[in-house]
Amino acid sequence: MTLKSYLNIMFLATFVAFISWMMVVYYVDPFKSGFIGFFLFYATLFFSLVGIFTLSGFKLRQKFLNNELLFVLIGLSFRQAIWLSIFFIGILLMQGFRILTWWDGALLFCSVFLIEAFFLTE
Repeated sequence: MTLKSYLNIMFLATFVAFISWMMVVYYVDPFKSGFIGFFLFYATLFFSLVGIFTLSGFKLRQKFLNNELLFVLIGLSFRQAIWLSIFFIGILLMQGFRILTWWDGALLFCSVFLIEAFFLTE
């Protein structure tokens, strides 16, 4: 698969996930749908965020790191987009359950940061 086709597929998947998230926000009543409504909301938001963070992270790395291989940058951007999306979804879930405090957010951030630091040292 070429880099251009990968980026096109990633853009299309991100667009579909974002449209799906907007449809869930507009059409799904969280009080009537129960667990499945919340699951759809968070799942579609997660995939939208992963796509947005991957594409933007890749473009920023491509602009500022000219010497690196592009497929290495894609892998790095995708992995960090997943961690960043997990962080944002975790913050939203904690807020949804009314358990979010600043130290819980800081602990979640530190745990995601340490996991990514472990992967960067390999």
